[in-house]
Amino acid sequence: MVVLYLTILTVVAALNFLLQYRINSKQGGPYPLLFFCVFIACLGHLLLARSTNLDQAILSNKMIYLGSMFLPVLTFKASLFVCKIKFPAWSYDLLMLIVFVVLGFSLTVGSNDFYYKSIKYIQTNGAGNFVAEYGLGHDIFNACMVGFVVINVSLIVYAFIKKKNVSFKSLTALSAIEAVSILSFFVSRFVESDTMVMPAVYVFDQFALMYICFRVQRYDIEQIVSQMLETQNVNSYVLISSDNKFLGCNTVAYDNFPALRNCRIDHTTQDNSELNHLLLAWNKEISQGKVTAEKKLESDGKFYKVLLRQLPLSRSAKIHLFKIEDETSMHNYINMLGSNNVRLEMMLKENDSQIRSIQEQMVVGMAHMVENRDSNTGSHIKRTSKAVQILVEYLRKDPTLGQSEFFYDSLVSAAPMHDIGKIAIDDRILRKPGRFTPQEYAEMKEHPEKGAMIVENLLTSVESPDFVRIAKNVARYHHERYDGFGYPKKLKGTDIPLEARIMAIADVYDALVSKRCYKAEMSFGEAYEIILEGMGTQFDPSLKDCFIACRKKLEEYYSSLGEDEV
Repeated sequence: MVVLYLTILTVVAALNFLLQYRINSKQGGPYPLLFFCVFIACLGHLLLARSTNLDQAILSNKMIYLGSMFLPVLTFKASLFVCKIKFPAWSYDLLMLIVFVVLGFSLTVGSNDFYYKSIKYIQTNGAGNFVAEYGLGHDIFNACMVGFVVINVSLIVYAFIKKKNVSFKSLTALSAIEAVSILSFFVSRFVESDTMVMPAVYVFDQFALMYICFRVQRYDIEQIVSQMLETQNVNSYVLISSDNKFLGCNTVAYDNFPALRNCRIDHTTQDNSELNHLLLAWNKEISQGKVTAEKKLESDGKFYKVLLRQLPLSRSAKIHLFKIEDETSMHNYINMLGSNNVRLEMMLKENDSQIRSIQEQMVVGMAHMVENRDSNTGSHIKRTSKAVQILVEYLRKDPTLGQSEFFYDSLVSAAPMHDIGKIAIDDRILRKPGRFTPQEYAEMKEHPEKGAMIVENLLTSVESPDFVRIAKNVARYHHERYDGFGYPKKLKGTDIPLEARIMAIADVYDALVSKRCYKAEMSFGEAYEIILEGMGTQFDPSLKDCFIACRKKLEEYYSSLGEDEV
């Protein structure tokens, strides 16, 4: 009966591992390894029950330790994942080192008396087992297990009290795991047999963690949004290096252009289709210094617009990302209607304008959602947008910059989106009433890259590539510094796009003259002097005259704001 009982538990543990891997294959965290360790521990208990001599029992016991020793530290990591708590990497490495050391102690059984002073093989109810007199190594093991229980319980209690953005049901499931683990310790001591108790505890932990996995996946907003954007994508993407090496493409590209399936990664791209011929010729033009942002392609009766984006791989090498949009429907409509081309184009432009308006309203709405979540910024979006508009009014009159009216109009429209990446930042940081810790600040500095990704995904299908580029640059680079000490890319000087250099002045000026929860507002004079002192270090010195000329209008605008707008 004991062997049958353990066989059933081992099979259930194996099925749970496969089920978890199948259902949550894209989910992060330690869950797959944790489920596998449970299976190994249960298998060890089964082999121990089927052992017929001391050597087999010792070997089975080592397998039990191999699986069970990692369960507490992996459960701790799962708790951190569920509770959305950051833990220093070196601290986690230290815990893993302790586990490996204690595991090493357990593997000495049979060769010395450090872990077990003595060990004797027995059979109980037809099942193999052993009795042992514990040594110092086993005392260290017990202390280690108690330590992990204390750490996990403390973490869960902290999350219950402090982490309101964590599922209460997930915390309850974690609490059940710890409660059962503590109870099992006393029960196993009472019945004087781990073999009957611990495998059942491990399988219970699997079911509880399965429930937690479901809850975490259900509330993982970033994963849900990413999956939604991925499933809605209808464009092809192809990556080719500057020396014509094929680096890969997405599934849509393989479906639309089957010849790409014959291209081997890291090998020279074959000139075996209209698309490949176009891309190879385009690469050759780029190597000759002729960079074209857009080309047209006709292939198999379909019409495409191909857009180029150069991604730096190193100082000397670049990757060429080609985005291929299917324009067959528009092309066929125009050809079909013949003489009504003008009317059709006007209708399409009108529809495109309506879509763009809806899209821009959605983006600005998301920006305001960020503002409502951020306890530090108030009406920051409205104020910085107006500040950019004031600066742009002056710059439009400066012919030396060589910028078009479209550029300035796009910059004004893109300004409200500059902090949209904060929508992907955890509330515990965004709503913190005070200064950030270094770790929190590092997380906050991820918002420019996330913002650029959001802008691209939301606007690419309805806006011109030039507008999307300007909006992405504003979102990604408005925290760069002219001296190269900004973030996220540490760009320097004119490598920073002009639109981002303009946005940086408006962003910092607003931060200086506005009240935050951790500082009082500065006087206009103080803010003016700080901006001027930053010209050449934090800000583009070529914009100094613009800022000086706009000083009066900026101060008039901020003076006119009501209390609810500051």
